[in-house]
Amino acid sequence: MRFTLSANSLFSRGISNQIGRATNKAGGFLDRIVQAGKKVVNVLTFGNLKGFLIGAVLAQIPTLIFSLTGLWSLFTSTAIELYYFDWNIPDDRIDQQAKSRWLAYGGILGGTAGTAIGFFACGIVPATSLFAFDERLASYVLKEVGEEAFEELTFEMAYVLRLSLRNLARQTAGWLYKGARRWLKDPSNPIGDRLFGGRADAVRKNWGEANAPSWSFAQAVEEKVETIPSVFWQNFTEELIEESIDACIEAGYVVAQSAEGYYAQQKLAQVLTKEAARVVEVQPNRQNDAEKFVLAGPESEVRGQITTIMAQHQMVEDRDIGQVIGQPLDEYIRARPLDGLRLQFKLYSLKPPPYSRRGDQRLVEVVVTIADIDRAKLDWDRLRQVCGGPNGYLWGRFLAKANLDNGGTLKVYGGTPDEAEDRLKAFLALSSAEIKTLSVTEEKKEAERLRNPRMYKDITRVYPGHVSIINRQRTLYLDRGSPSRQGNYIDKRARFDLWRSVQPPDFEDRVRELLRRVDSANTASP
Repeated sequence: MRFTLSANSLFSRGISNQIGRATNKAGGFLDRIVQAGKKVVNVLTFGNLKGFLIGAVLAQIPTLIFSLTGLWSLFTSTAIELYYFDWNIPDDRIDQQAKSRWLAYGGILGGTAGTAIGFFACGIVPATSLFAFDERLASYVLKEVGEEAFEELTFEMAYVLRLSLRNLARQTAGWLYKGARRWLKDPSNPIGDRLFGGRADAVRKNWGEANAPSWSFAQAVEEKVETIPSVFWQNFTEELIEESIDACIEAGYVVAQSAEGYYAQQKLAQVLTKEAARVVEVQPNRQNDAEKFVLAGPESEVRGQITTIMAQHQMVEDRDIGQVIGQPLDEYIRARPLDGLRLQFKLYSLKPPPYSRRGDQRLVEVVVTIADIDRAKLDWDRLRQVCGGPNGYLWGRFLAKANLDNGGTLKVYGGTPDEAEDRLKAFLALSSAEIKTLSVTEEKKEAERLRNPRMYKDITRVYPGHVSIINRQRTLYLDRGSPSRQGNYIDKRARFDLWRSVQPPDFEDRVRELLRRVDSANTASP
């Protein structure tokens, strides 16, 4: 009888395999904890120890202490302390004041420690626990919490550091003052006799005693001012001293800040001169090769200007700046219906913008305004086709003029009589108005047109630029819109670029919003 034995089926081998798998799982879990800890330290220190919270505060100490503004602030605060200091204060009161300052400092230090503990317990720890679920989310949250903690704790720890230095300086000054006073009051010290003269014994007896009256420079100046017999000159002298001190302090800050600003500008200029010069060509719209901006300068400056140019271009890309959307003068003078929908087409002798003169090439701008537009015909492709499509049409000296049944007129120039007539009928197909009379005339190159070539219309191909849709609605609200003899009206406008080959994604939504009544419950029909 054969007997087969498999090592993997042994009970001992199964136990050892389970122990090995458990060890591997435990080791992997520990490795993940170690990696998460490294990421936490890396985020909190911004990649190095210099960016750590305490390191950042320590790095700011030279700026806080040795800046010109900081030195002037230290000088003025010290001068004010000496001016109002009670030079006859007893030793025990000096010790009591120092103790009170340190007791108050304990509360401020506790608040800073509480802020640090709060950010760590309720910010760092929860953010760290997210590494077990999503490392990207945990890194982002930990970075945001770390930046907020860095900002808060840097300010608070810098204030705690400044306050501790101030308390130490005051306590040291008090200790030195007590020692100097004891040394000057020593009867065996000949310097006291030379310094105080015949008042040496009285000074040794009363200086710094508990029952001695207080004395300060401010009190001595005030008593001196009060001895002036004239009240007028008392007030004059008092205000003179106070305002001169305040103005001196303020002027000192202005001088210090101006000097710091100047040196900062010089330092920045040196940094910029050391940077490599860059020349960048920016094309805001990839569909328009003719519109480009060229920037040159230090790389840091160029980077900032690129963002500014893109933001400004996006803001004014499809808007009229300083351009009045109006109508022909004769139509403005005649009695015209107030309400209505009209279109204003603008065509140019250049295909893409910018629409400006290039060299000796003359820029031709053609404006066609059509009233009483049929809303159902506001179609993107149709608006482009009435302008001749992407290839435009020939514009020139032949004028097609139509008198309409709504009392208005429509004028269109063309390079040939047929071109002018066909283009007028194409534009008029968007309106509900009908033609009453139609005539085509030619402008001759004679007289003034012969002397001034700019008045003569040479045959030029013009291309669709943009169209403005204006929806004028009457309103009964007297505090809205623009006033007229026929009542108040509101113009809703929208402009669309026809030089683009693709319909804007928001075309239909903007047109729908444009056609919506402003105040449907309070509008009147013409």
